[in-house]
Amino acid sequence: MNTPEQKRRLFEVVGENPQAHLSPYCWRSRMALAHKRLKFTSEPWHITEKQRITRSGGITAPVFVDGETWVRDSWQIACFLEQTYPDYPLFDGAVAKALFVNKWADNTLHPLIFRAVIAEQFPLTARCDKTYYEERTLRKFKQSVEEIGADPEHARQAVVQALGPLEDTLAEVSFLGGGTPDYADFILFGTFQWVRVVSRRPFWSSDSALHRWFESLLDAFEGMGRSQPPRSEL
Repeated sequence: MNTPEQKRRLFEVVGENPQAHLSPYCWRSRMALAHKRLKFTSEPWHITEKQRITRSGGITAPVFVDGETWVRDSWQIACFLEQTYPDYPLFDGAVAKALFVNKWADNTLHPLIFRAVIAEQFPLTARCDKTYYEERTLRKFKQSVEEIGADPEHARQAVVQALGPLEDTLAEVSFLGGGTPDYADFILFGTFQWVRVVSRRPFWSSDSALHRWFESLLDAFEGMGRSQPPRSEL
């Protein structure tokens, strides 16, 4: 008989080094599962392995498998977990807040961060996925990986500016969830864990509220986030 951990699987994007968990979206789902106290098996996955996740109805990760149920997309996974496993709420009645943070991260932060870190990230990408990422970058940004990565400092300053309101907020509260983190925190943790994995340079100083918040979440769930090697160790 399969154990719950064997029945629950999370397909996660990894680089050439399987220890490099490169996707901010997969980190969102990792944190959500840990928050729900649900054990799962990690399935390292490359974008060229689409056949492994065809039952999800899509071609991107994360994909969560719970028995015979397949759920794709980090937001959909969070909603599924909240409905299926109501203990330890992810939203605690604040779904709209989390949805706003989700869209802000996806549509504002991530494009800026991508420009700032792509020169460091691309060497970590699995060899089997490099052509895909080069073609996708050209299609999405109308520039090559090399062209985008040529001016990381300008992009870094844009990210720092965008993070100003978040820094100001975290200077007054411990977490976006209040006294304890909720899914809004896990969304942004995924964003900055992505940066930690692919870049040697954070977007904040060690005396900032963002640094304090991020360090707290790295230590959460028995240090699950901190067990991920940073860029300097990959």
